[in-house]
Amino acid sequence: MEPIPILPVELTNDVISHKSLVIKLMAEQSKVYLRDLNKFSDDVMQHEQEMETDVLPNIALPHSKSDAVKTPFIVVAKYNQGIVWNNGNKVKLMVLIGAPQNANKEHLIIIAKLASNLADDNFIGVLLNSDIQQIVAEKIRGLYE
Repeated sequence: MEPIPILPVELTNDVISHKSLVIKLMAEQSKVYLRDLNKFSDDVMQHEQEMETDVLPNIALPHSKSDAVKTPFIVVAKYNQGIVWNNGNKVKLMVLIGAPQNANKEHLIIIAKLASNLADDNFIGVLLNSDIQQIVAEKIRGLYE
């Protein structure tokens, strides 16, 4: 499998009012890998309606397999104060995964690798206590190269 682009997003107080805005901002950072930014954002939000992606109290894995995606990518964002995601659950780290509609389960492989590492409390602790550049460069990218 080709290396998957992994992009960091810096979140600030002025953009943190709703998870849909965070997803949109993260999608905007990946627009070079998209055919249609709005459709991809809508597809991710549709998936959020069908399945909650806040897998742990502090981490969400929003994702979509969409015909709006040209090539698989990962976008990582962090907000230490937490963003209300689902049912009052706050998340501090968001990992957005995009895969083309015709992808050969690439997004599932990505999610599986990340999820298996999220079973390790030490890995989670490192993620939550690292800056966004370190998370992308050392922790997330290291899973896929």
